[in-house]
Amino acid sequence: MTDALAMEDLATLDALVPELIEPVPPPPALRAQILAAVSGLPQDSITVRAGEGRWRPFPATGVRWKKLSSNRANGTLTLLMEIAPGAAAPAHGHHGAEDCFVVAGSCRIGTMRLAQGDFHHVESGAQHGTVESDEGCTLLLVVDARDWAA
Repeated sequence: MTDALAMEDLATLDALVPELIEPVPPPPALRAQILAAVSGLPQDSITVRAGEGRWRPFPATGVRWKKLSSNRANGTLTLLMEIAPGAAAPAHGHHGAEDCFVVAGSCRIGTMRLAQGDFHHVESGAQHGTVESDEGCTLLLVVDARDWAA
């Protein structure tokens, strides 16, 4: 059979299948099991597993980031930033507020040292020093989308 005939046969079969097959509802027990499995999941949510998402290089060597979510209504991004041992992100200013939580490792923002579990907040309009890490760190950031686009 040639490829053209096979494709024509498949197209004919695809057209007939919906007419030939009668929809069958799942058995009540299976339907209840499926509904129970998805009932606790919020409908407007996302989950990013540790191995998912795409790490992107930051303009500074040894720094990378991964977007976790965006909130268009608030104009914010939630992301992870990894700073390799000895690397640094340059000093910068903020159009909007920024929240920073140290997930792993430690870093310095200017002369202030942050360790695992520490939280730091910067208001809009603020400037802060270089973010550097001797041992490496992972930061969870909620930033103004305008700041990240810059």
